[in-house]
Amino acid sequence: MLALLLAGCCSSVKPTVKIGLSAPFEGRDRDLGYEVLHAVRLATRERNERGGLADRYLVEMVALNDFAEADEAVAQAYEMAADPDVMAVLGGWSPETAAAATPVYEQLELAFVTPAADWRATGFPPTVAVDEAFAERYQALSGGVPPGPAAYWVYAEAQRLLDAIEAAVQDDGRPARSKVSARLAGQNTE
Repeated sequence: MLALLLAGCCSSVKPTVKIGLSAPFEGRDRDLGYEVLHAVRLATRERNERGGLADRYLVEMVALNDFAEADEAVAQAYEMAADPDVMAVLGGWSPETAAAATPVYEQLELAFVTPAADWRATGFPPTVAVDEAFAERYQALSGGVPPGPAAYWVYAEAQRLLDAIEAAVQDDGRPARSKVSARLAGQNTE
């Protein structure tokens, strides 16, 4: 009887997959780092509250500090790739960090989702609309701080990334970096 009880208890625990966030959490761009941290945390929390990915996996976020420095962004790319459960990474918040880290992520075959290199000058695309419901949920998580443009963009991109991981799970029963990368690129790998 105890064995059945333990088996029932343990079988309900879902395995996890991870998404990465490489952002500045110290220094002059600290506010940006925390802005995007709250948005990605909200995206993962909401997905887990809806049952996770394909109702089979929960999502964790791994957030590493790149200090808005190119060499640190590269170091974080290697750190993210060392964890086989990390399926993709959001980052590259400056042209320098994006330019330095992108080829490393490509070499390591880990999807890297970045904003446009000139996003600070041009803003985010018009597809990033102000959503009052999102703003309320974000402020509840951020201690009352309202979301900025980067939060709206990264929340939408985190959802796109989570959808890609979920599609990989639905295809193969488990996520794989190559499938996630292909889904993000809009390719069908079947």
